[in-house]
Amino acid sequence: MIAMSDLFRVSLRQVVRQRNYGVVLSIALGITAFIVLAVLGREMRYKIGQDMVLMGGVNVINVVMDDRDYPGQPVREFYPEAVKAIGSLPGVAMVSRNVRGSVGFPLRGGGERSLRVSFIGVDQNYAETFSLEAVAGRLFTAEDVEGRKRVCLLGLDAARDLFGGAREALGKLLFLDREVFEVVGVITGVMLGSERQNGFLPVTSMIDRNWASGKITRLYVRAVGWEDVAGLVEIIPSVIREHQPAPYVRLITQEDQLKRIKFTFMWVESLLWLGIMASLMLGGFGIWTGTFAAVRARTREVGLKKAMGGSDADILAQFLAEALCKAVTGGLLGIVAGVFLVEVGALLLDTGFSYGLLFMGSLGSIVFSAVIGVAGGLYPAMQASRMDVVSALRFE
Repeated sequence: MIAMSDLFRVSLRQVVRQRNYGVVLSIALGITAFIVLAVLGREMRYKIGQDMVLMGGVNVINVVMDDRDYPGQPVREFYPEAVKAIGSLPGVAMVSRNVRGSVGFPLRGGGERSLRVSFIGVDQNYAETFSLEAVAGRLFTAEDVEGRKRVCLLGLDAARDLFGGAREALGKLLFLDREVFEVVGVITGVMLGSERQNGFLPVTSMIDRNWASGKITRLYVRAVGWEDVAGLVEIIPSVIREHQPAPYVRLITQEDQLKRIKFTFMWVESLLWLGIMASLMLGGFGIWTGTFAAVRARTREVGLKKAMGGSDADILAQFLAEALCKAVTGGLLGIVAGVFLVEVGALLLDTGFSYGLLFMGSLGSIVFSAVIGVAGGLYPAMQASRMDVVSALRFE
């Protein structure tokens, strides 16, 4: 019986001689992609899809008190306890409190033009909920909202129409119903839409002056990802009713856009896994054909070994070990490349990853590579071990 150390030493030498680099590379690519998707799959899916999600607003749930649509009902508002409970739910990134409705004021900018601007009451989480940015100045802070300060934000279009630009609008004083508010920022963003022509006031400032409904009757709940939306829609009404009376609470989502995005990403993910499996299958098929070619090219060698006393088990072990070495070499190269790409990907995505998951993925990759090697090389190795000595020696 050949020693294991000699068996793998001879097998590695044969692998180098055969130069089956394509087979090794195919397995390495499949293992690399498997490790990256297994370890960073969720983070990659979230980061890649986030811009698409936010453009459609599909991970923002509009929660409204619908009392005013029912005659005779008092206008209820969301209690702070209910808002806090929603914010602590798994899958909720943040909650923004709003006054449902708007109030309009005629304003005069730097020129002769007069413009009627609608103002909406929002809190400090509104901009982040809708991924808005300040093109000039700053956004609302918790101090602005809790301190009931007389400050305001303008949408980019409103700032241009009134003052000719975003920077020109900063520090301007707006007279709203005989009260003065200072413009501290100009905002824009894909999800702002037509509200770029509006103004924004601290929600508490609108409540103090009884503008619009004068109550917090709308919440914007931003889910961490689109996968969380369906579960939150189911649980939010019951959470609200645990903390306050809310018989007519209504939730509005972008259901059609959500379905399209889910369908698109399902196909993208399926195609990625299909590519991984195709690469690994190609590697397994390469091992199969390569081992068959090696058996045929070394038929006389097999006959000589059997004539010198080599057993069928020795011949089987040698060819199987060669196939195994090809697969495991590809697997090891794939693990090295996969670990490197995981580190780089985590850095680029600004996220962490589980070292335990990385270790398990690497261990599973080695096992899977070995399985591919055994599956691809077993039948050709068995054919070699069953050769007739005389026929093998006569082979040309």
